[in-house]
Amino acid sequence: MPPYTPPQTPPHTPTDGAGLRLFFALWPQPALRALLAQHMQAWRFTPPAKPTLPDKLHLTLLFMDGVPEARLQDLVGIGAKVASATRALTLHLDQAAVWPQGGIAHLAAGHLPRGLLALRTALAQAVEQAGIGCDQRAFRPHVTLARHAQASHAPQAFAPVAWPAAELSLVQSMLGSGRYAVLDRWGSGQALG
Repeated sequence: MPPYTPPQTPPHTPTDGAGLRLFFALWPQPALRALLAQHMQAWRFTPPAKPTLPDKLHLTLLFMDGVPEARLQDLVGIGAKVASATRALTLHLDQAAVWPQGGIAHLAAGHLPRGLLALRTALAQAVEQAGIGCDQRAFRPHVTLARHAQASHAPQAFAPVAWPAAELSLVQSMLGSGRYAVLDRWGSGQALG
């Protein structure tokens, strides 16, 4: 395991002792973030929809709640190890819809690369082996574009967004503030195959 490097953004420690809300994610580079923001302009968001701010757009791979700050180093090691064994992949986000339950307006891939499923599985297995609890719900990879968007409408036609995903991130969700902090990130260990 590579030596621990300090996080890029220091974690915010909850004062109530509840632990950290963390997730592994694909975090878009600026050019892709701009494409996602441009795609959002094709939607008709209707109140009470709350569109996602462009700097918060991401694809969650694995969510972990209530993580003691002392376990952060373990998660950094897991992220580095899994990323080094992962091939870069490309997602083609070509499905725009709103989930009726929860009203999540989202963008997703009609075809999931095996590499994405393998990445998620590797993260979940490593986190569970480390004794850190994680979300057990079925994996539904997507980019959340808005919440409370039940009455909103997706564009009927749009150019798919190609996401060359070559970087894994560990992110903290700051409960109550709505902010995200990227704590660390790693490039994939192998070229796209």
